[in-house]
Amino acid sequence: MLTSLYASLLCLFFVFLSVRVIALRGNPIFAVFSFGRNRPDALDRAIRAHGNFAEYTPLFLILLYLAESADMTAASLHAYGLVFCAGRAMHGICFAVLARNFVLRVGGMVLTLFPLAFLAGWHLWSFWPA
Repeated sequence: MLTSLYASLLCLFFVFLSVRVIALRGNPIFAVFSFGRNRPDALDRAIRAHGNFAEYTPLFLILLYLAESADMTAASLHAYGLVFCAGRAMHGICFAVLARNFVLRVGGMVLTLFPLAFLAGWHLWSFWPA
């Protein structure tokens, strides 16, 4: 199942975002993930990156699984999965690691929202009368 591939990749990135928040909260075990930035703003941004990821990813995985179950082509599933993963990585890195990066922030959200919108549209289209 292709959905399990993307769920696993996204889960690993979620773990990274989680560890980044833990490190910025001052846990010495995860200090290597703090990247030397201990400003309060860095923690707020890391928390938002983590939360934003948690808000969008489950819906995407549900739609991807349903599309796979409805026999969407493997190429389409990979296209949606890769674009969504790229978008989440761009947005997560922008917020969790960098101070500011407009291109990563906006690009990440665009690459997040397009797969969601297209998968939702594909599912709605399947209900359209022939």
